[in-house]
Formats: sequence, C-alpha cells, structure tokens
Amino acid sequence: MIEASRDKTYDVDSRIPEIYDLIETQTEDISLIRELIGNRIPLRILEAFCGNGRILIPLAKDGHTITGLDKSEPMLNSLHHKMEQLPESILKNITIIQADVLSEKWPVDFDLVLLGGNCFYELATPEEQEKCIWLARNALKPGGYLYLDNDHMEGDLDPSWYRPGIKYGSFPTGKCSDGTLIRGSRQVIWYDIPKRLVQFRRTVEMKTPDGEINRKEWIEQKHPPSTFEMKGWLQKYGFEILNLWGDREKSPYSDTSPRAVFWARLIEKEA
Repeated sequence: MIEASRDKTYDVDSRIPEIYDLIETQTEDISLIRELIGNRIPLRILEAFCGNGRILIPLAKDGHTITGLDKSEPMLNSLHHKMEQLPESILKNITIIQADVLSEKWPVDFDLVLLGGNCFYELATPEEQEKCIWLARNALKPGGYLYLDNDHMEGDLDPSWYRPGIKYGSFPTGKCSDGTLIRGSRQVIWYDIPKRLVQFRRTVEMKTPDGEINRKEWIEQKHPPSTFEMKGWLQKYGFEILNLWGDREKSPYSDTSPRAVFWARLIEKEA
C-alpha cells in the first residue's frame, strides 16, 4: 500500500466538465428527488459534491433555495457559466461555496442534504465517507431529510475492481467541442479484498487538434461502500431510514441491487 489521494479527475483540465456533461445525462435521480420532496416548496437544500450543477440547477428552477458545495475549480467554473444563462429569479436561489467537503464546516439549518451522484466514490476511505454523514447531520435542521445515493457492493471487494492490466476508456474519455481528444485509463496497483479498498494509477491524456499532448498521472484510492456500512453510519448519527431502494426507480433493495438509495430523516441531534 502506498499513499494515495482522493479523486482528482475533475481538476485535471478545464475541459473535463464538457466530457462529464456528454456522459452524465441521466435524470432519474432528479425525478426521484422531486418526487420525495413532493409539495414541500420551497426547501433550503444543501448539495455536497454539487459539481457543475446537474442536480442543483433543476432544483433551483423548481423554486428551492439551494447551496452547492464542491472543491473542483473547473467544475464550479462550468457551473457559473451555466448560471449566467439563468434569469435572476432563479439565480437568487443559488449559493455556491468552493471548499473541500471534508476540511470545511458545512453551512447549517437546511431542510434537505443531498449526497447523490456516486459522491462517495470521490472519497478514499470509509472514515471519510462516514464523516460526510456526520457533516450532513450537523448541516440539517432536526427533522430534516438526507438523500444518499451510491453504487454499492456487499461482502468482499468484487473481482471486477482488481483485475490486472490497464483499463482504457475510463472517465474522462471523449472529444471536446474544440477538437481536443481526452482519454482516461486506470491500472490497479494495490487492493485489500476484505476491506474493499483499491488503489489505481490514473492517467489522463489530452491531445489538441494541433497535435500537442498533455498527460497527467496520479495515484487514487477508492472504497466502494456497502449498505451495511451506510446503514450503520446513518443510525449512528441519529437518522431514521424511511426508505431504501435498489435503484432510482424505487425497485426493492437486495444485496445484489446495483445501487443503494436512502431516504432518511434526522430524528436526533446530539452534540
């Protein structure tokens, strides 16, 4: 095991948000969040790991007051560009904070905190993931709600996570509007099967239309969270789990479900 970082992908280049928007086009999580909110409008919402606004902007358009928290400058620059296209009536609903979610205090007194979009995969350890639940607890009003949505696996680390060799075509891979070709790859360099920890050598290569090539590389660690862990963290910090689904279409959850989607309410708020 060597020292590894959290996910740095979104900070590699200013064009990464464009590739993100080409790939991450799903809206079923937004539909589910809207359904769960129901007619409780407007709410004060905090979205940690807000990125460039895939979830944040639609909810702001719904009339909610929403604060986005993220550390990635390229993603937040992309979000600010999108916000420039919005009318003032929607802009007044949005506050953006650039900060590392683990090193900064979150603002408080929210009705709803969103931990969506596989955000736990941006963190390196279960301890960091648990801290996010604790921070969410602190940010919520008593009786406030938490939406937690992540891929998951139960038991040991699945073999698909530690297969040898280089995997080409991983995010971010695609062609930008200026003609730049971006290719991502990753190679497993260490793993711990029972602890579900894995380290990758991540590489992103960018080739501009004039032939210039820029290559960036770093070591990254992932911890695919289990539902057992996430349930434990929620209960530890005073949440009542109202619903647990196996996908964003509200299919019944099982150990083999592709996702674990939690809808929880804060019932205690001890110091």
